[in-house]
Amino acid sequence: MNSINHTRILTIQEFAKIQSGVFLTTAPQGEIAYLQIKDLLAEAPEKTASRILYSPKLEKHLLQRGDLLFAGKGTSNLCRVVDFEHPAIASTTFYIIRIGDGDILPDYLCWYLSQPKTLATIKAGQVGTGTPLIRKQLLENLEIAIPDLKTQQQIVELAKLQQKEEELLKAITEKRNLITNQLIMNKLK
Repeated sequence: MNSINHTRILTIQEFAKIQSGVFLTTAPQGEIAYLQIKDLLAEAPEKTASRILYSPKLEKHLLQRGDLLFAGKGTSNLCRVVDFEHPAIASTTFYIIRIGDGDILPDYLCWYLSQPKTLATIKAGQVGTGTPLIRKQLLENLEIAIPDLKTQQQIVELAKLQQKEEELLKAITEKRNLITNQLIMNKLK
């Protein structure tokens, strides 16, 4: 433990369990969302995802609030904290990270896993050429710097503010372009 700022360095396997998503056949009339990587880009992925039929054997695969979905296949390496309103199960494109330590915020871990330095470490360990794959062992042994809860919360809040700023700047740029183009069009008439 670092005595100056009380940041711990732990591997993910020391505070969380990692499991792979499952391969299932979809059914349009199903009541459970079956999440693919493309679904995480939606505002409410559990509402837009493909569906699967409920079966008692699927209980152990149901996602829980606070689980992290981390894309283990492909190049996106998306990370999202589960906060869905409806039941969902992750496909094989994901690793599900379930934190067992109450001193680690899921949003903080997701933020940490999304940082360029962490992603560079992950990408360096990927295997395969067509569709790169992250081995479970790589994630389990990934070292994470874990500050105290207050600092984690501050980082999460700052990250949310940064995201909001990016969204606002994008909206301002789109509006400015729209207005500029309209002014130009009006001059041409």
